[in-house]
Amino acid sequence: MINKKKLYWIAQIVGWLVYVLIVGVFNQLNGNEITKELIFSLLSIYFIGLSISHFYRGIIIKLNWMKWSISHLIPRVFIGVILFGIIVYFVQTIVLEVLIAESNFAFDMADAFPKIINWSLLFLLWSLLYFLFHFINNYKKEEIKNLRWEAARNEIELNKIKSQLNPHFIFNSMNSIRALVDEDPQLAKSAITQLSNVLRNSLMTGKKKIIPLSDELKIVDDYLSLEKTRFEEKLTIVKHIESNTENFLIPPLMIQTLVENGIKHGTSKLPEGGVLEIQSKLENENLIITIYNSGFYDENNIPETGFGILNTKQRLQLLYGNKAKFTIENENNRVKTMLLIPNKTQL
Repeated sequence: MINKKKLYWIAQIVGWLVYVLIVGVFNQLNGNEITKELIFSLLSIYFIGLSISHFYRGIIIKLNWMKWSISHLIPRVFIGVILFGIIVYFVQTIVLEVLIAESNFAFDMADAFPKIINWSLLFLLWSLLYFLFHFINNYKKEEIKNLRWEAARNEIELNKIKSQLNPHFIFNSMNSIRALVDEDPQLAKSAITQLSNVLRNSLMTGKKKIIPLSDELKIVDDYLSLEKTRFEEKLTIVKHIESNTENFLIPPLMIQTLVENGIKHGTSKLPEGGVLEIQSKLENENLIITIYNSGFYDENNIPETGFGILNTKQRLQLLYGNKAKFTIENENNRVKTMLLIPNKTQL
């Protein structure tokens, strides 16, 4: 990519060359012959315009005109182009008439005024192009800066949400084990081993932004084994996982959180227990995860400790914006939680 300094010199050299060629063509169209004086005049226009405009740029940089708003910049540019129009007129006149033609210089207002206006308009066009480039460039920089700030803010918010996952999960799991200690100590020991496996896997995958669905399901299986130990025949687990979904990348601990939510607020509340069913499929290159659990969902009576729904919505919004979808509703006397995750190889 061409840096700004190199681009500036390319624009300077090519721009003044194009202008000189246009002046030469107009002279030809007006029937003027190509003489030595015309060539010297065109060369003087080129080198004087190139050098004086570069000097003008130096003034702009030294006085830091870029810091001013447009309303404050306009009068400065107006004065600048008039001043440099006058300077160029005198420099060109001295070069052509005094140095090259070796004639005496005599100031003629009628001759000088249109030439000064012409050079001033030329510098005005130069100024417009120069400041337009910098305004667009600065706008892009500011836009990139805002995007980076937004990404950093989302990253901080996402990490904050993710940091809540493990403590919340440990708290619920320890409650499950505590219920087994007096009832069946041997089973409690087995449950502690299962919890250790869950924590080990969750800690390893929780550090990543996205993981394969198969890795997430390993954590879910460990968790469900722990809950199965606690509820025994009161918890029935059904899984329908399509093989073509196993390598699909998803945010870690998202399905585990929803499964935990379904058991805690659904099947565990029923005296007779219930069924938890997990399904996965691909639809238009998007992953569809559907979780069914026994119970009833009342959106007007969500427990204050209901963590899974809020967490899932926040994470999906931060990671995918409006491309992801999350719904929870009652269907055929059970709760249906549906998750649509767009295909995204990087986050």
